[in-house]
Amino acid sequence: MTRLLSKLLLLLTLTSVKADLFTKATRTKADERDLRQSVFDFIIVGGGTAGCVLANRLSAVSDWKVLLVETGDDENIDYNIPGVPTNEYRPILWNYRTERNGYSCLSRPSGSCEVKTGKVLGGSSVTNDMKYTRGSKVDYDGWHNTGTLASLEWKFENLIDDFKYSEDNGDYDILMNSLYHSRGGEMHVKKFKYTDRYIEVFNGAFSEMGLRTLDINTNIPEAVVNNQFAMINNTRLSTNSAFLKPVRHRKNLTILKGATVTKIVINKQENTVDGILYEIEKGKERPAYVKREIILTTGAINNVRLLHLSGIGPKIELKKYNITTIKDLPVGMNYQDQVTTGGLAFVMNDVAPVTEEKITNDFKTWFQSRSGPLASRGINQVSAFLQLYENINAPDVELALDGNYIRSDKYLLTNLTVHSAEEFNLPLPYYNLVNIHPILLRPKSKGRVLLNKRNPKYGRPVIQANLLKETEDLDTLVDSIDIALQLLDTKEMKKAEVKFAPLDLFPCDRLSNRDQWNCIARHYTRAMSRPIGTCRMGDNSTESVVDFQLRVHGIEGLRIIDASVMPSHVRGGIFAPTLMIAEKGAKMILKDWKENKGHFYNR
Repeated sequence: MTRLLSKLLLLLTLTSVKADLFTKATRTKADERDLRQSVFDFIIVGGGTAGCVLANRLSAVSDWKVLLVETGDDENIDYNIPGVPTNEYRPILWNYRTERNGYSCLSRPSGSCEVKTGKVLGGSSVTNDMKYTRGSKVDYDGWHNTGTLASLEWKFENLIDDFKYSEDNGDYDILMNSLYHSRGGEMHVKKFKYTDRYIEVFNGAFSEMGLRTLDINTNIPEAVVNNQFAMINNTRLSTNSAFLKPVRHRKNLTILKGATVTKIVINKQENTVDGILYEIEKGKERPAYVKREIILTTGAINNVRLLHLSGIGPKIELKKYNITTIKDLPVGMNYQDQVTTGGLAFVMNDVAPVTEEKITNDFKTWFQSRSGPLASRGINQVSAFLQLYENINAPDVELALDGNYIRSDKYLLTNLTVHSAEEFNLPLPYYNLVNIHPILLRPKSKGRVLLNKRNPKYGRPVIQANLLKETEDLDTLVDSIDIALQLLDTKEMKKAEVKFAPLDLFPCDRLSNRDQWNCIARHYTRAMSRPIGTCRMGDNSTESVVDFQLRVHGIEGLRIIDASVMPSHVRGGIFAPTLMIAEKGAKMILKDWKENKGHFYNR
């Protein structure tokens, strides 16, 4: 993020009147003596996308004491301006990198790709692209391929109500399909009203190519999509704002911020959980005790570190760190992330220069009335989902559009690197260049997450992502680039004088056609930071970490409820699926303890 953008945000957030939604007083830290003396019914580790939903649902039972522990702090108002790319705010991110592998990210710094997830109350719902996409029916139906009665709960037809439960859809044309959508939930989703000339140009170009404008969340294989976003009153709506802030007054809910859980305390004789150890100051561990369950919601990377440090994971790996294995499970295996590439960009030659005065006034407009250009995501509001192969009724690739403003006299873009073309210089609605990122929605390549060899407890986990290791993944990406390039042949693009951006594509610049795009994809790979699968659900402890009730195999009182339990990726983002998993997990817990009275209710 440029100094100009950072300066504007600092100035405006300090001088503007903030809405009540963001200034509500909260407890900064729980009283340490209270925690030592208390025994909680439930401890939720991680206040991210799923954790905030679970804290809401479980604390609704007034006689249950619930503790939510989060490493990060509260979100600030500037994180909630739709036009600002929050995935550039490093203080609220887990800034990880993949390991070098020789298949991908070859020209990225250190030959590896960034993986950025949210470290803030609300988690990645504060730092993601805000899009609300669920994936396809075939994705979820593939999760229950064992055919057992328990697994059938994860069939798509049995998940629709879990998607709809928290949904508050604000677009009446979408709501007409009541099978898939509903109103009345906490998560408000809606299209942005603000549009600009090039949003219309790209929409028209995709339509010329034969794509219809449809709702991608209704199980269709292809469409040009005017995306719906998690927002209310033209303001980002995180799960913290939607689910947690409205219930912070509950006396049975304790929120502990700025604390990192370092270990799950397990009774080795009974294989039951007793509590957690956490740190506010590095090296000073404190306990918190639990009566019913501990629920992990820290995501596909951090869940692995915590479980391994607690003695749950592959025995052969834990032995390397002298960690006693309590339960030998494939924790950390089956890592998957969606992948895209840089290098494909179009330039507009008739965009007027953007002045600092204009941006400042637009910020003031947003703070005063939640309107103007910053009440939008710019060209990011448009996506195209493509079915490249006709083997299943689902898309293979999403063409995601990201605008950027390149400061250059007469827009001469010669020698502009791929990195410079992707680095946000101004807020999203101001752009004279559009990066087209073909996102591989169902990657075949899989990796794993391991403890840091030098510093298992505090060091960054090792992410062996293996992006593009499978040749089929590379072929699909390049096939989609061929289609994206056809945009330049449409009447809409020619009329608007949109041109191919001549980026510096070294070391691929001397190649041509498909060989060049193969090279570009391997050198300028981008991980989408949508990691899943490391704690996958399944029937047995050989291939999975949790059962279909999201309970960790062989450890009583321990569940995992977030995207890490997904066996495979869905054809969309992971925000909406994570909401669904959290709602379903909450219902499972309520059923177990309120209807079945729980197997250690009286411990």
